[in-house]
Amino acid sequence: MVKLADKIPTVSEDETGAERFDRIYCQLRDRICLLTYPPGTVLSEGALAKEFGISRTPIRRVFHRLEFMGLVTIKNGVGTMVTDIDLQTFKQIYDLRKRLAEMMGELSPIEITPDHIATIDDLVKRTRDLADKTGAFDELALIANDLQQLLSDLTGNAPLCEITELMYYRVARIWYTFLPQFGWDRAHAGQLNELEEIRAAMVDNDIRSVGHYRSIDLQRMLTLLGRLLAEP
Repeated sequence: MVKLADKIPTVSEDETGAERFDRIYCQLRDRICLLTYPPGTVLSEGALAKEFGISRTPIRRVFHRLEFMGLVTIKNGVGTMVTDIDLQTFKQIYDLRKRLAEMMGELSPIEITPDHIATIDDLVKRTRDLADKTGAFDELALIANDLQQLLSDLTGNAPLCEITELMYYRVARIWYTFLPQFGWDRAHAGQLNELEEIRAAMVDNDIRSVGHYRSIDLQRMLTLLGRLLAEP
């Protein structure tokens, strides 16, 4: 069975170089975050260039972006390798992410548009549709990634947006690794609840509350993961 993270979006004839870069970057990033490429995997420029139907140069640029995000390391003589999952700094990053979320409504808040509402509506619908698809953790994780993208779009302060994305993807694999241990009902309900709370705040055009609800969910997730990590 082909995993969601392995599916390649249809290439548009009107696709720009920047759009192509973003598409391939997101595709490889999701494969790493969903452990399609587990830690230690060596990524081949040639094989990926052939898969996406492009030259090696844009693949190399994507690798450098992934390296900046802490998802791969590039070593001469070795190649590009998926990094290990870092449990040591996990709690510190989650604590930082909570503070960053609270800043959304304080630093250059932006106006919420109908397009933003349409995006959150789609995420809520996608999550509700998963209610009876017990074990669809890949799909739940992709929804979480798309929610992060929406929150990035709602963050008007560019440095805040960059560091928030960086911290999210630094720990996304840890979250995904433990996700099945939460149990499907808890994992699904938690994601749906966060989305619905964020949607309600967005409808009220309340960016501050969007960040607040994000921070609350991060604390909830940190508590759950802390219990799992503490178990013998």
